[in-house]
Amino acid sequence: MKNFLHKALVAFSLIFSGSLLIAYIAPHVSPEEFWLPAFWGLAYPYLLLANVIFTVYWMLRRRWSFLIPLIAILIGYGHLQDFIQIKRSNTEANESASIKIMTYNVRSFDKYEWSKDKKTPDKMLELLKQNQADVYCFQEFHNTRKGLLSLYNLKKATGCKYLFIGRKANGVAFFSKYPIVKKGEINFAKDNWCNAIYADIKKNGKIVRVYNLHLESNRLGGRNYAFINKKEFKADEQELEEIKDISFRLQHAFIRRAKQAEIIRGHIDKSPHPTIVCGDFNDTPHSYTYRKIKNDFTDCFREQGIGIGTTYSGDFPSFRIDFVLHDEQTVCYNYKRIKKKYSDHFPVFTELNFVEK
Repeated sequence: MKNFLHKALVAFSLIFSGSLLIAYIAPHVSPEEFWLPAFWGLAYPYLLLANVIFTVYWMLRRRWSFLIPLIAILIGYGHLQDFIQIKRSNTEANESASIKIMTYNVRSFDKYEWSKDKKTPDKMLELLKQNQADVYCFQEFHNTRKGLLSLYNLKKATGCKYLFIGRKANGVAFFSKYPIVKKGEINFAKDNWCNAIYADIKKNGKIVRVYNLHLESNRLGGRNYAFINKKEFKADEQELEEIKDISFRLQHAFIRRAKQAEIIRGHIDKSPHPTIVCGDFNDTPHSYTYRKIKNDFTDCFREQGIGIGTTYSGDFPSFRIDFVLHDEQTVCYNYKRIKKKYSDHFPVFTELNFVEK
């Protein structure tokens, strides 16, 4: 019996180590061409944890088998830094040549009372007042003609004079303290629910182009979330159908986001100014979407983040899916995830310096 258990554990260790290696490949394979690795990329944090557990287990048992998961972890050391940071760099602030940016999926400012707290919109506006940025990039933005969420009150809370709102309802919006000298919208296919905008913002004689992205969601419904949150699973025919439905939705979302990422990257490559990319990618750092958009840009979390940095707080397993990326013409000196659960996303606040040439 012990021999059988040992062989079974070795087999599972090999499976999880192999799966972790597939997760490393996922960012390099377009889901349009082959979508299966994207699921392994999505599961990266859990595959990493499983391999850590196996490494510790085999070491405690004094078995050389610990090398299997350990080598798998070490092969992907660079990916580990996308997931967790243990120290920040020592970049210093230069207030005269810096820009403060917040990206925040506000989930319609709790229009549908998801939080079950009627004061949530007030709390969200107070959060904006307490964390003053030069530019706010909102996703799932919603405003009203009058009242608390009127544009007048939102401009007052942010201290912003200039704004640009995408054409889609509950879409994306810029609020800026500094003039927007050029702006535009990036169009996707008609069946895509989300959109992206950009704005050239002028501060102290410098122009920076900021992209605000909200990429395709997984389109999971209430029934899907109820299944994910179940405490007991029977593995019967009905539950297998639920798993198939969720997998189908994720598969199509991976493909849609891959197409969107390619369109966005093509637009970014033509930017004539220092460029910053913000928003809700609805995908993790271990995805083709993230890698395609990021390209040679720097992720502010990798530069100045600390800890795991999860930005999604909804029912689906938690991940970092909200990003601020920048090119070589700026450098990040402050990154802060504001852990206030007013939306199903945490706001991310960053401060960047312009590189003096």
